[in-house]
Amino acid sequence: MQYLKIKTREDLHGLNALFLESDSASPEIAQTVQHIIAEVQREGDAACLRFTREFDGVTLARNQIEVTRQERAQAQRRVPRALLDALAIAAENIRFFHEKQRMRDWRAEREGVVLEQRYLPIGRVGMYVPGGRAKYPSTVLMTAIPAQIAGVEEIIMVSPPDRETRTIAPVLLAAAEIAGVHRIFRIGGAQAIAALAYGTATIPAVDKIVGPGNAYVAEAKRQVFGKVGIDMLAGPTEVVLLIDATAPVEIVAQDMFAQMEHDPATRATVISVDAAHLQKIIAFVEQEINNAPRAEILRQAWAQRTFLIQTEDEAQACEAANALAPEHLQIMTREPRAFLRHIRNAGAIFLGRYSPVAMGDYIAGPNHTLPTNGSARFASPLGVHDFMRQQHVVEYSHDAWQREKDVVATLAEAEQLFNHALSVKQRG
Repeated sequence: MQYLKIKTREDLHGLNALFLESDSASPEIAQTVQHIIAEVQREGDAACLRFTREFDGVTLARNQIEVTRQERAQAQRRVPRALLDALAIAAENIRFFHEKQRMRDWRAEREGVVLEQRYLPIGRVGMYVPGGRAKYPSTVLMTAIPAQIAGVEEIIMVSPPDRETRTIAPVLLAAAEIAGVHRIFRIGGAQAIAALAYGTATIPAVDKIVGPGNAYVAEAKRQVFGKVGIDMLAGPTEVVLLIDATAPVEIVAQDMFAQMEHDPATRATVISVDAAHLQKIIAFVEQEINNAPRAEILRQAWAQRTFLIQTEDEAQACEAANALAPEHLQIMTREPRAFLRHIRNAGAIFLGRYSPVAMGDYIAGPNHTLPTNGSARFASPLGVHDFMRQQHVVEYSHDAWQREKDVVATLAEAEQLFNHALSVKQRG
């Protein structure tokens, strides 16, 4: 844990550099991923099966790569009713929010020029879902439902098989059923990303790949970008808690723990003007952390990746949050909306004592796939827009062309693109 005091604007500028991390993989990971992708391009299914055996410890036959309809139905029956009901409620709330993001075509006219903007869904999307230690059915819902609302024709899910059962966890398959996933393949890692990008005899090539994964998955997404689209390159979870003395110490600590338990690399930060309150939080955490669930992970994140930041005033506290541009920003102050007015950079913002980040992780409705590593300065949460593309349509009448052709020719000749000018002028 590090305790920082922010006094000057230069200190604020230093925050971003302190927290910003390279999103590049190590040379070893990059080289391994490059090899995997090349092998999948060359050998297709055979390479996928070989790497699944090597990395996941699971031997599959070619006809076992795809999860059958019968297996999907059986998985539904193996999930407890209470969990299925919870997934259904979460799906309803996610659908409610993302329906509001629907984009509509528009058309306008400007003196004989017809201009249109059309929105079309991406044809086929590949969705990566982790399946090792972490099994997140909520991620299935958060990814597939916006794609479904966008009108994606085919949603494909890939996930690594469990070493013991040799298949995908029933709860992930159940979530896929609720979310409307069309096809599911039990392949994970960089080989799954390569298969989605280039296609194999069994796994069809997609137009865009979305979803979180480990360092190998992230690097594979980076390397196939351009051949296909990707959503983002996500780093470890981040949470910033912007608080005052009204925020109960035990709630602040638990909200930190809730995100820290994801990974020892989770970055948790508390910002406040109240030095005494920050000291109480430190004392409480150090007293309770060893008794908390997943204590070993929490201890690592607390020791290596946690910051408590003391600012001179509330305006500076907001600027500190903006400098960090966190994935999650939780504001627990007497009047959280007064702070909200000054927040420019954050993936998702949670206001007040009764809006912990965990509500957004599961059931509030907005997407929990958010920009990390300071990229909330320029990037947005996953949404319906990520599964659509725009087309622009231009139609000139004869009179409009006649009126504007010489203007175009002047601009084209200034750029020494003389054939552009001729193209416009010689139409008769």
